[in-house]
Amino acid sequence: MAGRLIAHCGAQYVDREGLKNLETPQPTDSWTPIAHYDLVQALDGQLKARGITIVKEQFAVLKAKLFGVLDTDYQVNEEGGAAIGIRTSNDKSLALQLAIGYRVFICDNMAFAGDLIALRRKHTGNLNLHREFAEGIGRYVTQYPKLQENINWWKEWTLTKERGKQLIYDIFRQKIVPVRLFHPSVADWEAAEDKTMWRLHNCMTAHIKTLKPAPAFTTTLKLSRFFERVG
Repeated sequence: MAGRLIAHCGAQYVDREGLKNLETPQPTDSWTPIAHYDLVQALDGQLKARGITIVKEQFAVLKAKLFGVLDTDYQVNEEGGAAIGIRTSNDKSLALQLAIGYRVFICDNMAFAGDLIALRRKHTGNLNLHREFAEGIGRYVTQYPKLQENINWWKEWTLTKERGKQLIYDIFRQKIVPVRLFHPSVADWEAAEDKTMWRLHNCMTAHIKTLKPAPAFTTTLKLSRFFERVG
């Protein structure tokens, strides 16, 4: 996906080497922009320090904003494994944020832990990237089992077809997911043989991943919060 320009959303997908070519603003006394490449390198280093390896990485750049998902070899099973969502910007519009995630291999869908954010930090003048990442990865390792527990619970929670439709309606009524994804989400749910909360979640995330990087990240977090509240 490196260098692929997505015209309909204005985001450019780049590999890690491509991040080197992006311009980074000059810092001020109260604000420390961080080169996207340096940020990813620092995160990779802190993961390796804990014996965790990145096995797949995807980055999208939208103006000064960076969005990414890092799949790791931590807690991998046949269906999926641990992932980290990252978003940041060098235009003061976003704080640096790491989200605890789970990648479903077969459909490449993402699940984030809605209330388990490993790191949320503004680019202040005293930002120590390595220290922040060390603490954030520590929280990630400690809290990831909570996301696994939620997923296992959702897999066992059987729903009626009608209950699933009601939850889908609630999701769109609360404007968690863009309304244009309503009909394809309903169609997937009606066609699903296994009517579980996890299947319903995947019916939604299958279409969320078609959104722009920024809305996809935020929507996935909001969707997970919804499912956690229902539970």
